Amino acid sequence: MKWLSIRWRLTLWYGIVLTAILAGFSVAVYGLMRHYLLAMTDAALSEELEDFSGDVKRCEDPASLARELGLRYTSHDGYVFQVSARGGAVLFRSDGLGPDGLPAPAPRWSSRSPGYATRTLARLGHARLAWKVLRGPGGWLTVQAAISLAPNDRALRELLTALLFAGPLVVAGTLGGGYWLARKALAPVERMAAAAQEITLTRLDRRISAQNSGDELGRLADTFNDMIARLQRSFEEVRRFTADAAHELRTPLASMRTEAEVALRSPRCPDRDQRVLEDLLEEIDRLTRLVTQLLFLCREDAGLSSVPHVPMRLDEIVRDVATHMQVMARDNGVALELATIPACSVRGDSDRMRQLWFNVLDNAIKYTPAGGLIEVSGACADGRTRIVVADSGIGIPAEHLPRVFDRFYRVDPARSRELEGTGLGLSICRSIAEAHHGRLEIESIPGRGTKVTLALPCECRRQPAERGPASEAREDRLAAAAPPAR
Repeated sequence: MKWLSIRWRLTLWYGIVLTAILAGFSVAVYGLMRHYLLAMTDAALSEELEDFSGDVKRCEDPASLARELGLRYTSHDGYVFQVSARGGAVLFRSDGLGPDGLPAPAPRWSSRSPGYATRTLARLGHARLAWKVLRGPGGWLTVQAAISLAPNDRALRELLTALLFAGPLVVAGTLGGGYWLARKALAPVERMAAAAQEITLTRLDRRISAQNSGDELGRLADTFNDMIARLQRSFEEVRRFTADAAHELRTPLASMRTEAEVALRSPRCPDRDQRVLEDLLEEIDRLTRLVTQLLFLCREDAGLSSVPHVPMRLDEIVRDVATHMQVMARDNGVALELATIPACSVRGDSDRMRQLWFNVLDNAIKYTPAGGLIEVSGACADGRTRIVVADSGIGIPAEHLPRVFDRFYRVDPARSRELEGTGLGLSICRSIAEAHHGRLEIESIPGRGTKVTLALPCECRRQPAERGPASEAREDRLAAAAPPAR
C-alpha cells in the first residue's frame, strides 16, 4: 500500500475498519437472534411438555394411557409427543412421528427438570426436542415433545440475506464517503504543498496560509512558517557574512597588490623594498588574524569545537588577563583597576575564556579616551558568577546596541579601521560565553561609558562583599573619568 496516496490509504482503512465492525455486528445480531428464537421455542416446548406430563399423570393405568392421550395429542398444532416406558417400549406416539418415533434420550431417572436437544428427524427435519422423566401409571416414564425448527431457520435465513445484502451497500457507501472526507480533509495539505513549492531561495518572503490556525494543519503551517523565517534569517546572515568577509579580505589584498605593483615598476632600492615588504607583512598579519577569527566562528557554527568540562578558577583567569592588559592601558593613558572578585570555579576551556577577556578588555582600552578609567569587578550569588568590565569610554548609541554582536558590524567603521578592528571580536566573545552555558550582556550610555557583563554557572568559594562606600567611590571615579557627552 506504500504506492497509494494518503487519500486512498485512508479510504481503504475506513473500509477495512467498517467491514470488520459490520462483520462483528452481523455475527452478533445473527447469534442473538438465533439464541432468542431458540429460547422462545424452548419456552413454548416446555409449556406444552408440562401440559402433556400432567395429562400423563392423570391416567390411571397403561392401558388407558394410549387411549386418553390419543384423543388430544395425536395431532396437536405442530407439536408431536411420545411416551416411553423404562425398558424402551413406546406407550404413545403422535401420528406425525411415523414408525421411527423420537430418539430415546440418555437415561436421567433422577432428574426432574426437562432436557433439550436439537435433532434431525425423518418427518420433522431440523427439530427441537424436550423430554422429562416422571412417575406415571406403571412406573417411571419418559415423556417427549418435539417441534420443527423450520420457522426459526427461515427467519434466520431472511436475516442473513438482509445482512449480506445491506453490508456491501453500507461498505460501498462508506468507501465513497470516506474518499470524499479524505479529499476534503487533505485539500488544505495540497494547498500548503503548492504554496511550499513556490518558496525558493529568492522567494523566502512567501508564507504558507492556513484557514484555521487552531487545528493541526494550522499548527503545521505555523511551524513551517517559523522554519522558513529562520531559514530566511540564516540565508540573510550568510549573504551578509559572505559580503562582509569578501570586503574585509579584498581591502588588504588590494593594498598588497598595489604595493607590489608599485615596487615592481620602480627601480630597485633596498630601503624602499624593505618598507614595501614590511607593509606586506603587516597586511599579511591582518589577513591571518581575520582568517583565524573566521575559522573559529565557522567551527563554532558547525559545532566542531567542543568545550572540555574542566574545572578552572575564573577569578584567577580574569586577574591574570587584567594584569597583562594593564601595560596596554598605561600606554593609552587609561587606568585599569581590578576590584575584588570572589573565588569561583567554573567548568570549561581556560584558553577560550582568556581569549574572551582579552577581547573585552582590548575593546574597552581602545574605546576609552586617555585619562579614562576601566574597572573589572565580580560577584557571585545563587550558583552564578557575574564578571563586569565597566569603562568610562565613548559609549555606544542605543540604536546600535542590538547589533553589536553581529559579525563585521561596526558602530563607527572609520574609527574601527583606524583601531585595526575586524568587527568579529564581540561575536567571538558571545560564542565563547554560550559554549560555556553563559550569557554576555552589554549596557552603554553614549558619552558616559560601557558595561560588559558575563554571567556563568559556577561554584563560589565565598559570598561577594556587600555594596558599601568603596563600591560607590569606584562608580564616582568612573563617572568623573567619563568624557563629556557629545
